[in-house]
Amino acid sequence: MTDNTHDQDGAAVLQRQVHFTADLLRSLQESIHRLRNEAEELREQLETTGGDEATGAKGQISKLEGLIRDCQKVEKVIAEQSTEFARMVKSEHELDLGAARAAVECGLSRLRAALAPELLLG
Repeated sequence: MTDNTHDQDGAAVLQRQVHFTADLLRSLQESIHRLRNEAEELREQLETTGGDEATGAKGQISKLEGLIRDCQKVEKVIAEQSTEFARMVKSEHELDLGAARAAVECGLSRLRAALAPELLLG
């Protein structure tokens, strides 16, 4: 297997991993968002229907508020990770391994020529 073929295979694997991870982040974000919305709706229902302490409505509202805060924290972390992931993917796409290899090989050739001009004639 040539280096170029190996690079292409590696790039294909990386691309599949990138798509899988992006899909997973998107799915997690949507699930947490739905959970938070449902918790907020339930909290509003409990607040509007009232209920005394005997029904435990205040305790349930308190638990829902904690769940909502936790969801918001997770949503924030997912958003930050998604941004970081997008930045990494963008920089990965900007990196052309073939061009980098060609530039290094060209630089090495010039360096060899500068250090030993007789190698060019030999």
